[in-house]
Order: sequence, then C-alpha cells, then structure tokens
Amino acid sequence: MRISNIQIDIGLLWNEAEITGELAGEFDVDVTTLSGKLERFTAESRNFRARAPLTHKKRAFGIRLDESLSEERAQEILARALRVSGSFKGDVIEAGVRWSENLDGRIWWPVLAAGSLSDAEELLHDLRDKTNLEPLALSIVPMEDTREAPFHFTIGEMKFEAARVACIPRAKTIFHLDKIPIGRGFHWERKEKLSYRGQLHLFASPKQGLTAANRLPLETYLHSTVFSEMGADLPDAFLAAQAIAARSTVLATTGRHHRGDGFHLCNDDHCQCYQGVSREPNDIHPAIGETAGQILTHENKPADARYAKSCGGVSETYEAVWGGEGPAYLMSRPCGELTIGNLKDEKAASDFLHQKPAAFCNDDFYPYPERWNEERHFRWQRDYSAKELENIIQNKTGVEIGRLRELRPLVRGASGRILILEIIGSKRTLKLYRELEIRRALSSSHLPSSCFIIELQGKGPDRFTIIGGGWGHGVGLCQLGAVAMANQNMSTEKILDHYYPHTSLFTQT
Repeated sequence: MRISNIQIDIGLLWNEAEITGELAGEFDVDVTTLSGKLERFTAESRNFRARAPLTHKKRAFGIRLDESLSEERAQEILARALRVSGSFKGDVIEAGVRWSENLDGRIWWPVLAAGSLSDAEELLHDLRDKTNLEPLALSIVPMEDTREAPFHFTIGEMKFEAARVACIPRAKTIFHLDKIPIGRGFHWERKEKLSYRGQLHLFASPKQGLTAANRLPLETYLHSTVFSEMGADLPDAFLAAQAIAARSTVLATTGRHHRGDGFHLCNDDHCQCYQGVSREPNDIHPAIGETAGQILTHENKPADARYAKSCGGVSETYEAVWGGEGPAYLMSRPCGELTIGNLKDEKAASDFLHQKPAAFCNDDFYPYPERWNEERHFRWQRDYSAKELENIIQNKTGVEIGRLRELRPLVRGASGRILILEIIGSKRTLKLYRELEIRRALSSSHLPSSCFIIELQGKGPDRFTIIGGGWGHGVGLCQLGAVAMANQNMSTEKILDHYYPHTSLFTQT
C-alpha cells in the first residue's frame, strides 16, 4: 500500500454515555441494524445523538509479558514464563500492520490469559510481586478485537437501534462533535466543540459506553496534528521534522496503542494530539507538503519515532518507559553537546537536576516560543505538605498509606526518570511502576515528568519538595530542543539524525 493512500481511524471519544454533534453539509449515512441489515440514506446539516449500548458482552484480558520486535523472541519469552507455572495459558499476539513487503510495522506480544479486567489487575499485581518477570514490561491488554453492541442513534427525526453508524461526507463537508476532551488527565484538561474532515464512525466501546472515530487520509490527519502538537508559527526545519516523525509513528504504532478498541490512534497526548479543522493552516504548509510520503525506517520497519515536549537535557530509552524490546534508535542521548554522568545513580541525578546545562531545551540558553513561557519545562518544582501529598496519593491509588514517611526511588532510567518508586507510609508501603503511573500518583493532575528528586523538611517529615526536569516521557525527539536546533539554522535531516540515530529517511516514489 502506498503511504499516500493510507486511511487511518482516530478515536475522538470513547466510553461515553452519550455522543452528540452535527453533520455540517451533505453526508451518506450507513446504519447497520441489530439484524445486520444496512440502511443507507442521505442527510444534510442534521444534528445527531447516540446513547449508550443496550447490552454489553464481557471482554477477556491478558497480561503482556513483553513487546518483541520478532515473533521468535516473543515465543521464547512465553515459553520461559509457562515453564515457571504450568497453570497459565498463553499465546503470542500480533499487533501492528504490515503495510507492504518492505515496510513492516508489526510487533509481537507474549501474553498470559487472565480473564476479566479485575482478574487481570490481580494477576498483574501477583506477577510483579511474586515472579522475576520484568515488571516494567508487564501490562494489561485485550485478548480480542472490538465486539459490536447495539445502541440508540437519532438523526433529525429518524431513530434507530444500531450496531454501527458510518457518516461519509460528500465533497468537502465536515462534522462537529461536542465536548471533545483536550489534555485528558492533565491540569489543562478542557472540553471543546471541534470540527473534523473525513468520515465519522459510531460504535460501542469495548469496555462500556460509545466510541466516535474519525476515518481520514493520513496526510489530512498530519495537516492538523503537526500544528495541534506545537503550532504553525515555528521554523520550517522543525515542522518538517515533526511531520516526518508523526507520519513514521502512525505507521509504526497503528493497531498497537489501542488494539481492540476499534481505532488506530487516539486524538490526545497518549498517541498524538489531533484537534481537527481548527488547527489546520489555511493552505498546505510547505514544510508538510514537501515531506509527503517521507518516513524514518530501521531494518525495513517504520521507525517508532516517539517525541515529548522536553527531555530535560537527556532523552530516555524506549524500554525504560514502556518495557519490552526497545529499538536501537530510541537510545538515551544528551539534548546537545553535553557531557552527562550516570543518571541512574541518585547523587548524579540530584547534581544534574540542580544544574542547568546548556541543553537545546533549556530556555535560559535557547528561549522558547512565547506560548511555552507560561510554565517551566526544563526545570520545575512542586511543594507539598505531608498531609496534602498523603491525600493525593490515596485519591490517585486508592491505597491508604497512613503518615507519609518517604518517597524512595528504586530504579531510574538513563535520563534520570524514576521507573519504580516506593512510597513508604506508617500503615502501608506501596510500589509504583512506570513513569506515567508515578506522575499520576504524586499530583492532582500529572507531574511534568518522573525525572525528579525529593527533598524533605521537618522531622515528620512535614513537607516534601519535588525538584524535576523535563516535560513528558522524554523518549525520542525533544520538541523544544528540536525547535531550538531549527532556530540555530540546523536542517531537518540534522534534527532527525540527532534524535533518531540509526534510522534512514525513506521516500516512497
């Protein structure tokens, strides 16, 4: 399949009790009824409403032991796990897409069957505590694809009990959806009415509620997402690098992050920010149009070209954040010509965070675009009373730890990000795994990153000060660092080579 012909499905809403919006212009509407019959009609400028499923089938889940770049390695890992306990049932699940013979985006997951979601959560806890399996690689995954369930659908005066609805535009019409979350789970989270090009698909979410997904051409999606991520008023070299990275990531991760959810990627920070028509420039930006069909590759695979707002001076490895087998190009690298110590060491991490090296993402040396000056990204600080942090931890984890005694980093990654954190309380000691879980548990929204140290005040201690660096997971391209490189007249190729070594620029002719 040619890259220019690829259509992708972006999840806009999911697990919703109700979805409302408007078809702005003429659409062909396909409604699949409960009996499997397809009803097709034309609707022009109509409001619509979909309400929660009438019934839902139970869904089976498993524990992913690893993420492997080859099926052979996945089979070996599964076999080792099954030798530990013969009571488990396991399988190797293929995720991702093979786009062509020379462009393979597949990866493989060795998985242990768990049953229901609650059973999977209990098994995950046991595997982390009672086995020598790599804890950062373990995660809960669905064992099957989306199952359709009936729901109520109303458009204009027409009412249906539908299994699926597809709204297909005629000409260049758009649709609007109400209450689209932006920045899910972060302190800037808000909801907006947003507009989109392409097709609208409505169906039952695998867990509960309803899903709205947008099917559209890859290049149309990129035209919005590049500017949804960072804005259009940035150097061309950066925007071209961002477009190539975003396009590569789509081909590498389609069918992985949301396997079984009924769409390829979501519209928010979890995958890539995509806010539809409102973030599109009036014309195709040259930096985007001139990169059409270009991606990064490594060993005939689309490069999983992750990126984050600010690495804080050093990028992190793939496996430290998501576990499993990390590709060679997502190694840890300084964000500039810097000499960095071993940040897995506590003292080295502390020294690094108290310093402000001349990294590309340090705004003391390379000023940020104006919109990013409202908050600190390179170095930041959060101050809590002991009681305040105890309440946050209980609210976020559901665990009452008692009086908070200590936050103890057990494992750090190459960037200094904490990967396993022990929370010690008077009633309970709790372990947190993975940088995102740590960031969620220690803030009413999210900490900017898990690259931080903890300083204590008082004998209780009475106060906790968290001193940190970077914004996001820190893997791959540092967006603010890449903007600084472009402002220093470095080329797109130079930027991509710095953040994704061992990759090649592939252009489909």
